[in-house]
Amino acid sequence: MTSDLHDVEPASLAARARDWLQRHAAVWAATACPNLSRRAILPNLLMVAVGSVALPVDGAVAHDLEQAERIYGALASSVVRIETRYGASIFAPPAVGSGVVIGAGGLLATADHVIDGASEVWAVSARAGKQRAEVTKRLPLQDLALVRAAGLKSGSPLRTGAPARPGQCVFALGNVMNATIGIFQGIVSATYCVDCRGGAADRILTDITTPPGLSGGALIDCATGSLVGIVTFGIVALNSRAPPAGIVGAVPVSYLAQLLNQDVVCGNVRQPRC
Repeated sequence: MTSDLHDVEPASLAARARDWLQRHAAVWAATACPNLSRRAILPNLLMVAVGSVALPVDGAVAHDLEQAERIYGALASSVVRIETRYGASIFAPPAVGSGVVIGAGGLLATADHVIDGASEVWAVSARAGKQRAEVTKRLPLQDLALVRAAGLKSGSPLRTGAPARPGQCVFALGNVMNATIGIFQGIVSATYCVDCRGGAADRILTDITTPPGLSGGALIDCATGSLVGIVTFGIVALNSRAPPAGIVGAVPVSYLAQLLNQDVVCGNVRQPRC
């Protein structure tokens, strides 16, 4: 900034600073914070006051925010909160996760660890309230499960999209603070294999930071609004003084087809793993 503002009169300093920031904000964001996406940083630069001058919203950021609002408005009703209870005690606090509407009749996809070992499962939505759900199929190796809440009157089933690719912009939608459905934005950092049958990637790694409870939520392509994965894990900092790690992982949506077509059915939530 010194080279641009050297020997500038104080009266014009604010205007020059505004112009400089508009030209260099994206470059600064990329070089100063290489582990964060431009979309993650620039929203914090939407309104920067220099003296009495407020900077206008960056055009790309404005588009991202509008798209996030559109995606949330269209898809949030197709994502629900999953509550589970372990044991017979009514005083035991429920565990929570998320679920995604993928079919008619209240058919939901979620993470297998959300319902594993539970004695009771419910799906909770703003439209239908709390509805009892039944586990129908499980794919523990990929941490996926299907549950059906027959009384659920929620949004339309989400359409599936092409495989996720590194650098792709994605939204994560899921349960936030056990109170509502939230939306979070980031990029696909990598795709990789845990169980590499056929050579296809079976995990999606993103740079999204979310609160607990998003397991089982939807990973959405920013551009098309299509479902590309089911959120199954997140990595948090072990040091309480450190910031969130910003790593959320998902299983590709292609494994939902495998789960829907498999013959193994777990009709009782208390059954051992399939």
